Amino acid sequence: MEIDMNTGQAKKVLSNFHRLELGTFPTPLHQMNNIRKKTGAPFPLYIKRDDLTGLGAGGNKIRNLEYLLGDAVQRRADVVIASGKCQSNLCSLAVSACSKADLDCVIIHNDDKPERAEGNQLLNSLSGADMRFIGDMPDREREKYVEQFCRELEEQNRHPYVIRNGASTALGSLGYVQAVVELCEQCAGRGIEIKHLFVPGGNGGLAAGVIFGTALVEAPFHVHVVTVEHEKQELQEILCGFIRDLQELTGSLAGAFFDDLYTIHEEYRGEGWGIPTPESVDWIHDLARTEGIFVEKVYTSKTLYGMLDLIQKGSIDGSACYLHSGGFGALFSQFETL
Repeated sequence: MEIDMNTGQAKKVLSNFHRLELGTFPTPLHQMNNIRKKTGAPFPLYIKRDDLTGLGAGGNKIRNLEYLLGDAVQRRADVVIASGKCQSNLCSLAVSACSKADLDCVIIHNDDKPERAEGNQLLNSLSGADMRFIGDMPDREREKYVEQFCRELEEQNRHPYVIRNGASTALGSLGYVQAVVELCEQCAGRGIEIKHLFVPGGNGGLAAGVIFGTALVEAPFHVHVVTVEHEKQELQEILCGFIRDLQELTGSLAGAFFDDLYTIHEEYRGEGWGIPTPESVDWIHDLARTEGIFVEKVYTSKTLYGMLDLIQKGSIDGSACYLHSGGFGALFSQFETL
């Protein structure tokens, strides 16, 4: 009953923001029985299938885009700009989301045009994406190009809306506040107890939304953030910044203390973003061969490995859930040979 009451309060907070219904929710929550046997875990292991969000190749960014494109529609935007590297999951999903929302979309890649369309590039091409390739350059330079491109559009009487920071903004993070509400309702409805929830820590938006949602709902689980990019202290600062922005955006949880709600795990990041560890690559094969589920090299395999390694070391004391954030499209460009 307490969970129902708290999710109701969270829904009231979220109702203040315009959300386009783009994905297929709730995403499945089910046990990983074969992985449990393989690891010898003495308690249930669950997976929250946010790789199955129902649009494009699926993945976590659909939750962010529901709120960001909702904002774009309210602001009467007529073209959405997203940017990133060629295999950006966000860019690919932005194309699919804009197609469903009937919005024009331009993708700006800070890469050279590939000779062959594979992975997310193939999906973008199938979707008829308007893609601009501006050459390999730092993200900061790409952002300058995006700003200039927007000014040019405005001079043509267009109304652009820019998706910034890989859709990881406070507004985009509301998608993962919503995800916590969804997960708690699934658990309550099925009599499931989850003590530990594992999520990836990249640019921080997903993890911050989960942490904020956990506080807002008073969820019964501890959040484990497996950093795939930044060192622990840097990610901690990023998360704190997002949480402050969420407090301001929602007008909720002012003065709340969040540190006891989550733990950042740095030991699985390897050499940083996009560079897998041998163990995380092994789990790409193992999950496919035991559960029929695919994960990729950048985010999802490191998070999975982190959870299972901590379980095998006896560091986790009860039922655990792995949040699968997707990235299926990029997987097809990540292996040349097996």
